[in-house]
Amino acid sequence: MRNRKMFIVSLVLLLVVSVLAACSGGSAPANEGAAKQPTTDTKEQEKDPSWKNEKITLKFASWEDKSLEAKMIGAFMEKYPNITVVKDETINWPWTDALTAAASAGNLPDVFWLENVPVGVENEWLLDLTPYWDADEETQAIYPNVTKQAVYGGKRMASPTFQFIMGVFLNKTLLEKNNIPLPSYDWKITDMIDIAKKVSNPSEHIYGIGGPWGNLSFDEHWPMANVSSLGYNTFDGEKFHFTNQQWIDGYNQKIELRNLKVEERMTKEEKTKVFGDEGAWPLQKGHVAMGIDGSWNVGSLPAEMEKSGAGLMDFYPYPGGDAGQRMPVVLDYIGVSSTTEHPEAAYELMKFMSWSKDGWLNRLELYKELKMNIDKFPIANFPEVWEVIDGEVKLDGMKAALKLLDNAVPDYNKTLPGFREYNVWANDEQKILEKFANGELKPADKAKELEDKANEFVSKAMQRLNQ
Repeated sequence: MRNRKMFIVSLVLLLVVSVLAACSGGSAPANEGAAKQPTTDTKEQEKDPSWKNEKITLKFASWEDKSLEAKMIGAFMEKYPNITVVKDETINWPWTDALTAAASAGNLPDVFWLENVPVGVENEWLLDLTPYWDADEETQAIYPNVTKQAVYGGKRMASPTFQFIMGVFLNKTLLEKNNIPLPSYDWKITDMIDIAKKVSNPSEHIYGIGGPWGNLSFDEHWPMANVSSLGYNTFDGEKFHFTNQQWIDGYNQKIELRNLKVEERMTKEEKTKVFGDEGAWPLQKGHVAMGIDGSWNVGSLPAEMEKSGAGLMDFYPYPGGDAGQRMPVVLDYIGVSSTTEHPEAAYELMKFMSWSKDGWLNRLELYKELKMNIDKFPIANFPEVWEVIDGEVKLDGMKAALKLLDNAVPDYNKTLPGFREYNVWANDEQKILEKFANGELKPADKAKELEDKANEFVSKAMQRLNQ
């Protein structure tokens, strides 16, 4: 009995102690309680992915302006103090050859610009960005026509960086001298051709129109301006359509303007005689009314011409056709190495150095600091970014062009597999385009053969990449 009483007493005491301990939980010293609870900083660290906390070094390669690139890298490292970014000086021109050598040595930079995306895909240099891209809300702001690029077999293997606008540098002074009214910014292809013919005076070395690298490229631009289902150079995302009459008409118009000497095609001897310099650019000298070219010259050409007295220059959006003003744009690309040890951090560096909102806001500040002109533009529609750009762009024609980016048509020169091989066949082996130029062949007679061959090269190459 005594033992039973002792057991009951012990049990009661145990219950009392337990209740007292529970009630006195709030009476612990403040510092002791704090030690048992995670701090706000610790909670935040637990939420952050590991790449935001661990020490990381990334290598980066681009052909960006060196001063701008260095400051952009500095801004990224300021945003992420745990990440050190090192410029990879071993990657230089010829760019793809340098990347090939680095890959062979197992030494690819973590993030790098790409001259030829299919080469990177075929050689397994590139990380599949799909999981990072799809989880990134900012990608929703990228223009729809742009976001389709560099995707193979449903996998995003690279990202566009910037877009350069293909438009028309128009010498307002030269038109005024010829009593030709300035066209509106929503002008048509027929307006451009009409002005070119009216201004041209080849006996005085005055020409109506010129193109980059000696090519007016009407065959590449006109089909998409007149047929909404066609893209750059008639490519619809799967096939070329060189048999489309717009491609044939564009090519024929290009040949006609060359034969009439409406197109500027001055020889070295002529340039030496007229300008005293065989390497002179007649457009820059005020001898060409309209120059089809990219926005990469918008920061320098108008200012240089005004200073030299060669004429007042504006940059017009590319003229429209039956499908409206579907302006051509040229894209550059960036990728992440498949061998990077830090894919999340590398993806963030890739974004910041190319298209992200934060990256662009930093870039625009640096343009001011370095006194650089804006000659390439965002691939995404971030209102805060465009508000700054709108305040910096000086040419009215460029402002008009920027309003057309929603409906712009990207080129495929850095992303479409097989087309470079097709060009080797058509130009170097068959010399078909040379025969078009000298009149030996007509575009209509060879359109079907060229179409079939281009589709064959691209289809086979695409099958390899989509596997």
